[in-house]
Formats: sequence, C-alpha cells, structure tokens
Amino acid sequence: MDLSVNYNKATSKSEAYELAKAQITPEYVDKFNVKADISYNEAAHSMEATGKGFTLSLKFEDDRCDVSLKLSMLLKPLKKKILGTIEKKLEKNV
Repeated sequence: MDLSVNYNKATSKSEAYELAKAQITPEYVDKFNVKADISYNEAAHSMEATGKGFTLSLKFEDDRCDVSLKLSMLLKPLKKKILGTIEKKLEKNV
C-alpha cells in the first residue's frame, strides 16, 4: 500500500466504492492520454486500472481507501506526483 485516504463524504465502503466508480471511468482516464483497462470488483469493493507501465489498485475499507501504485522504471520518478493527484481526487469525491 502506497497511500491511505480517509473518507470525507462516504459513510461506508460500499458508498465510497460507488462514488469512486462513478468518477474513475475510461473516459476520465482518457483525459490524461493514457490507455488503461479498468476492472471493477463489486464483491471486494476494489478496482484496478492497468496500462502500459503501470497498475493502480484501489481497495475500499470501512473508513478509508487503500491505494497501491506499481510503475515501470521509466515512470517511477513521477510516483509522488501521481499519488498526490490521486489523493486529491479521492479526498474531493469520497
């Protein structure tokens, strides 16, 4: 786990998962000129985005979202900036 974000709007992991699922869509990812496959796991309240050189996993717990980001060697220098952007987005929406 690279980051843990507490919920600001949601009161449960189901609610947080649904809020995030509405925001994190293929159309949203396309804004960043990144091709990614997004998979949603309703039962586990998790989602994963995989693209060339990265894997982003979001796991929704009772009071927080745990974020894991795996990057290729080429993208590793950007990890802090990417995690900061993800943290802001989650804080704003869940």
